Amino acid sequence: MKIVAINSSMRKGRTYELLKNIGNKLDYDFEIINLKDYNINYCLGCEVCIKKDYCVINDDVEKLKEKLINADGIIISSPVYLENISGVLKTFFDRNCKWVHRSDLIGKPVLLVSTTAGSGLNDVLDYLESVMISWGMKPCGKIGRKIQEKKDVSLDELKLFIDSIERKSKKEKIKLSRLIRFQVQKAMSTNLLDIDRIFWNKTGLINKNYFYEENTKINPISKFISNQFGNFLSKKIKENAQKVKIQGGDKIEENI
Repeated sequence: MKIVAINSSMRKGRTYELLKNIGNKLDYDFEIINLKDYNINYCLGCEVCIKKDYCVINDDVEKLKEKLINADGIIISSPVYLENISGVLKTFFDRNCKWVHRSDLIGKPVLLVSTTAGSGLNDVLDYLESVMISWGMKPCGKIGRKIQEKKDVSLDELKLFIDSIERKSKKEKIKLSRLIRFQVQKAMSTNLLDIDRIFWNKTGLINKNYFYEENTKINPISKFISNQFGNFLSKKIKENAQKVKIQGGDKIEENI
């Protein structure tokens, strides 16, 4: 088993220490990636990755993506910088915005780690979880520490992550909010861009109630509500797309 841990701190401080502590407790091949050691340029916002499936920037991001794709489990960590994640991690997230449309990490277990000298710990961990959910990953715990604390990571805090990697975890309850988010991504991806539509059909996501359904528990009422919402949203997107097409055609006729 291969575990990849991302350290987004600009120095090897408390966040790095926690990752080392976790690695010592896991009986797997364990690699810590210090983002500061890699060439990661700012996202240009050109959307070429979304629309054409490649990035115009030549740096280390593709190399890092491959490490995550080939890992059996992933740990994402960040110290709290001004109530948020570190800048280099936000840039890395921006550069992988395609994964909100067509993720290579669906169902992969992810553990979240953060440290702070003061406040913002829960907000950062919640934000990290939100991004991972948008990528279709399986959240397997949050570990937060004040830098003043010298408390090691316990095996209890790692249990869900370990069980998920080894496919021993109990059924995961998928909340309505996550089902709704999935339906939003499905409606957008299957009605706007052909490249997204092809991916969602090829992977079978188009017929699923969530990114992954193995070892999950979905309340029937939540399933019904989210599917109805998804159908409604998909219909509205199609209607709006048709209106834009018609209006565009009218403008062309006027110019002629």
